[in-house]
Amino acid sequence: MKTETERLLCVKADKMIGEAIRQALKERKLLRTDARITADDNFIYLPLIRALTDAELRYIDAAGLLILTREFAISEQRKSIEDIVGFKPSYEVIGDIAVLTEAVNESNEQIVAHALMNRHKNIKVVAKRISPVEGVFRTRRLGIIAGEHRTETMHTENACRFKLDLEKVYFNPRLAGERNRVALQAARSVKAEEVLDMFAGVGPFSIQIAKRAPQSHVTAIDVNPEAIRYLRENMGLNHVRNIDTVVGDIREIYGKFRNTADRIIMNLPKSAYLFLGEALSILNPHGGIIHFYDLEFAYPEEGEEKHDALERAITQAKEKFVASVKELDEEFRSVEILEARKVKAYAPYAYIIGIDAKVKK
Repeated sequence: MKTETERLLCVKADKMIGEAIRQALKERKLLRTDARITADDNFIYLPLIRALTDAELRYIDAAGLLILTREFAISEQRKSIEDIVGFKPSYEVIGDIAVLTEAVNESNEQIVAHALMNRHKNIKVVAKRISPVEGVFRTRRLGIIAGEHRTETMHTENACRFKLDLEKVYFNPRLAGERNRVALQAARSVKAEEVLDMFAGVGPFSIQIAKRAPQSHVTAIDVNPEAIRYLRENMGLNHVRNIDTVVGDIREIYGKFRNTADRIIMNLPKSAYLFLGEALSILNPHGGIIHFYDLEFAYPEEGEEKHDALERAITQAKEKFVASVKELDEEFRSVEILEARKVKAYAPYAYIIGIDAKVKK
């Protein structure tokens, strides 16, 4: 049977950032899902439902991307998971494991699991969360519903590979776009930087920065020895050597890195403020960049739209960050917020806010 084709507008992106761009387009419902994504040796071509506005181009960080037309194979739309099971389950996919992120009636678990595995042939395990993220290692327990009985997988993100065990380490696949954005900033630096990742996990920030900015050096720290074990393995998988790994609590070891870092990543939204004093001690006194992540709540006030509440949350985060820096260390006279934005929704009217700040004495 002859395959139908159609000439469509598309984004041409380097394979290194292709997955982040795909996710950004999908999030904004700009990706045409019935057209088959294509690629060549260096680039991926992502079909669009229409031309992008300037605001949408900024959202997907389209600097250096090309918008062009190309022939795409059009496939018959397959039934969605919602069509198959009669409701829309909430889940995320990490490697070849699908994890249900909201409870499903036990009588429906097997139905949902087998629908996911039939719909997505790459999924080999379906699991559910049976505990919240707990303890200093930020781990949670999972229950296997269907497929192979394991929680270790290999996840690909922005042309990097990450081996991890979902019960032994913390990993959020929905931060692929954010990690790509920070790695691109590091890659664009005109000088070799000392980068310190305070809560590195299995290395999604550290490895992507090291790979994009080989002129720089990364120190990756995590209190969880299993996370650092996987990070070291992932360094080999991604052929990067410009990372030093450290197992330890940053509050106990920050003195070893005093006044050294040009760029610091603080991806611990619920409690990053507890470590801001250590970060300021680590920062190069001539100035540096802090990528800071904060959890902010903003309930709509009377007559206020949800978008207005989000803007208020962003403003709260910026003002709190500046005030906290100056309260913790009066020597830091200059605090410039380069950008503040919603990274993702955490709960109704709760947002993870990302702040890029330039701080110097």
